[in-house]
Formats: sequence, structure tokens, C-alpha cells
Amino acid sequence: MRILIASALLFASVAAQAQAPAPAALQSFDVPASGKPQTVYILHRVLKPGESIGLHTHDGVEMTQVLSGDFQLIVDGTSKLYHAGDSFQVARGVKHDGKNVGTDDCALAVTYVLDKGAPMRNPVAP
Repeated sequence: MRILIASALLFASVAAQAQAPAPAALQSFDVPASGKPQTVYILHRVLKPGESIGLHTHDGVEMTQVLSGDFQLIVDGTSKLYHAGDSFQVARGVKHDGKNVGTDDCALAVTYVLDKGAPMRNPVAP
């Protein structure tokens, strides 16, 4: 299954009398098929300065585009900083957390491809 992420699709505005050209994909990721039916969730999240998501996993793949701000992703204890325009993927079952480390709000476009019926996130004790 191929998922194309384009923040333009999430936040497109329609011109009053002109049709917008088709958006180009900003990123594309191959999603490993598990053989089970899957559900795609597309979210817009805004984190306040210093706000953390909390350690968790997913029963599927997460793909995130940083729309604005500075986002720190912690995967298995290793930290990486992402800025507006950056994107990343988190594989199935990987423990991760994220935090807005900037002084302004951090906006994220998040796409999950999860096993059908699975919770959107599985909290993990630190």
C-alpha cells in the first residue's frame, strides 16, 4: 500500500473562481502490509511550548509532517530535532515520545496506518 503525504491535501484552500493545480507529494512512504485490514487516520495536532505527547506505540505506522515550530522526537531513548517542513516515520510497535521544544506552538500533520479496530495509540510506562 502506498500512502502519499501532502500537507497541501490536509490544509488546501479552494480559490474562488480558479481550480488549484494538483499538489505534488512532499513525502511518500511504503507501508508494510500485515495482511490485516488497515485504517488510515489523518490528524492535525498543535502542541504548546513544552508540551509532550507521552511515551507510546502504535499497531501500525505513523508518518508526521512538522508544519510549524520545533519538534523533538525520542525513539528508544535517542532524540532528534525536526523543524517546519521536516517529516519522519515511526515503525509499528516502536516506543516513542515527542515534545514541542520551541517557544511557539508546534503544528503537526499526522497520518496513521493502523490495524483495523486497533486503538490510535498504546501508552507505555516510562
